[in-house]
Amino acid sequence: MAAIAALAALAACKPLAGKPAPDLPVPPDPVVTTSTPTSTPTPTTAPTSILPPTSVTAPTSATGTVTPRPPATKPTSTPGEPGTGTVPAPGSVGFRGDKGSLKVIDGPGSAPPGTQWNSGALRFGGGDVTLDGVYVKGGVEYSGRGTLTIRNSVIEGNRNSWSPLMANSGHVDVRDSTITYKDTQIPGDKWGNGVVHGDARMTLIRNDISGAPDGIQNGSGESVIEQNHIHDLRVFGTYPNNTHNDGIQSYGGPNLKIRYNRIDISIGGKAYDGTHQNAAVFIMPSSGHAAANLEIVGNYLSGGGYILRMGIPMSNAIVTGNKFGPTTGGWGEVLVDGPGITQWSGNTDAEGKPVRQP
Repeated sequence: MAAIAALAALAACKPLAGKPAPDLPVPPDPVVTTSTPTSTPTPTTAPTSILPPTSVTAPTSATGTVTPRPPATKPTSTPGEPGTGTVPAPGSVGFRGDKGSLKVIDGPGSAPPGTQWNSGALRFGGGDVTLDGVYVKGGVEYSGRGTLTIRNSVIEGNRNSWSPLMANSGHVDVRDSTITYKDTQIPGDKWGNGVVHGDARMTLIRNDISGAPDGIQNGSGESVIEQNHIHDLRVFGTYPNNTHNDGIQSYGGPNLKIRYNRIDISIGGKAYDGTHQNAAVFIMPSSGHAAANLEIVGNYLSGGGYILRMGIPMSNAIVTGNKFGPTTGGWGEVLVDGPGITQWSGNTDAEGKPVRQP
């Protein structure tokens, strides 16, 4: 019971944008292809976990095209990339080319048309936007309707951005990119946001994600998180005012797919250092935002007081073929708070032994 109470305390500290989810860019230069939405909704709430940047008026949706110079695209076949349906090895996903070949975006003069640079963050007010082969030395914030597509790029958030990638609404589709937090500090005690954070529908495939206390925080469901490497999360503070690290933290919603990722939040060989790591995957639904049709399939999961924690309400969950890392310092591989798992098979511990359904 003491273990469960301790984990419950860890769970309670990190709301997404202050509440559960509602119902819810070189050469080459960035290619910005857009269609203007009929309206650009304001984000439902400002994140509370990072100090907000200077107040600005959100830009209208991006328009026009920035013509690329000779492209620095990712080769069609890169040695070491993970095959379909496999967990990536460290260093095999994310942007793997020469960062010097990317178009640098680091201020108002280099921001693509229709966007706004604000104190370290590139802001989009909606529309269908594609950023390919860019190096953003700051955060990226997307709000409104449409899809933000990012390919073969590097995003390095800083203390003036709420998250390296703040995905407030719409759809954010990021593949073969590196997203990290590179600043020396997070201001004060405002450390709750993830590297990727928000209520947008997310498609995140073959990315390298690191540097903030959490990896991915998703509030809407309807998302695909596949073949990413989430690692080297930051720890700050001492008990009781400290980070509670999660590789993926979901706030509920239907049809979330977490497949073939490498998620390692362990530190110094310990799954749990006694203070900071909560779970490699933490499913935290709330009333009205059930985790329906959840898939957690084929991942390597390591680190956390419990490496996988699943809350309720939850229904029709599939948990198969996952391999768990060592539980040193923690309480075990899995904690499930109630019913809702309909398929459990092929899950093994660090020694290759079966992990029984809780």
